[in-house]
Amino acid sequence: MRSFLPLIRAEWPLLLFGFSMMFCSSFGQTFFIGLFSGAIREDLGLSHGDFGAIYSAATLASAVVLVWSGALIDRLDLRLYTCLVALGLALGCVMLALSHGPVMLLLAIFALRHLGQGLLGLSGPTATMRYLTRERGKGNALVGMGYSLGEALLPSIAIGLLAWLSWRQSWLAWGALVLVLAPLLSLWTLREQGSRHASYLQALRDEAGNPAQGVQRQWTRSEVIRDPLLYMFLPALLAQPMLFTGFIFHQVQLVEEKHWDLGAWAQLFVFYAFVNVICKLFSGVLIDRFGAVRAAPLVCLPMGLGLLVLGMSDSFLAAWGFMGLMAVSVGAYSTLSSPFYSEMYGTLHLGSIKSFTAATMVFATAVAPLAMGWLIDLGVSLASMAFIAAAYTVLASLLARSAARRWQRSSAAAP
Repeated sequence: MRSFLPLIRAEWPLLLFGFSMMFCSSFGQTFFIGLFSGAIREDLGLSHGDFGAIYSAATLASAVVLVWSGALIDRLDLRLYTCLVALGLALGCVMLALSHGPVMLLLAIFALRHLGQGLLGLSGPTATMRYLTRERGKGNALVGMGYSLGEALLPSIAIGLLAWLSWRQSWLAWGALVLVLAPLLSLWTLREQGSRHASYLQALRDEAGNPAQGVQRQWTRSEVIRDPLLYMFLPALLAQPMLFTGFIFHQVQLVEEKHWDLGAWAQLFVFYAFVNVICKLFSGVLIDRFGAVRAAPLVCLPMGLGLLVLGMSDSFLAAWGFMGLMAVSVGAYSTLSSPFYSEMYGTLHLGSIKSFTAATMVFATAVAPLAMGWLIDLGVSLASMAFIAAAYTVLASLLARSAARRWQRSSAAAP
């Protein structure tokens, strides 16, 4: 941890901005929304498949719009961007609280997913990769701890709040929290944003004017989309968000199927977050030392092992194993994803590039709840799905390993 202290002392405003935005993105994440799935389905008279279809449709719509809206972070002042997104996310919380039918529910979940998971979750890592000139892995690890804090605290708080507030009233409270917390923190931590962004652009111009120093190519989004290596990496990079979303979205069904206690399950998120934080920090050090591209094939393998544990046992010890191993992959992935794209493609157009890759990620997180909801309605157990998902992680890792070797050869051959 001491190796992080110089970076924290030098860049604490930027790191705190990213940390707080990642925490606030929790209100649009599946781990949080999924806690209310049982109450929402019961109140609105929806089946698992019905709610999964609505959730997936909203998430798919979010992925489509994100390709355009995510690029705004490259064009708008970061403070304005953050305040507008926070306002929209707070309105999404209010919309969910007022939902009494599938249409309003669809619009509310779209707002939560697009503005929380999508745009607010994009702001912290993108700013960190763009403005840090060194130790990007460590920086992204520290920023990602904001999301880990949300995973550790919010499930238990949300379930405790439901003991004396309805699920609708609690969402009004969450909306008020977002509306106050995100804009105030962003305006405070980004006081020097104007001069910092100007210095960043000048540094890129100076670097481009001195090719003898070995300038990194700054890819545009259209060039990235045509890169075949990207599509060899994506199955491994999408495995964690897709499978984690699918199983956590149906966590209430999983707890019922395994005959576990929901309160005990919610408390596992503290353990999960602790492991997640440790893995984030460890991954940040490794990424700065060895590179994100070389590490990419490994990120989904611990999750694959956790899925095997989940499929093989109904003991609550399996829940500990599943959550712990899932936390390893989630921590590694969240630390690796932004350095991976900046290492592959540069930082100048990182917002628009990540908006495209985030859209593919959001698309994957939309498919999983829908498909798994239908399978649950057909009588397929989550244990059986876990075995299939574990096999997927192995195949995806092998494909990414082949892509990493090709990238290393092409990088070594470049002038």
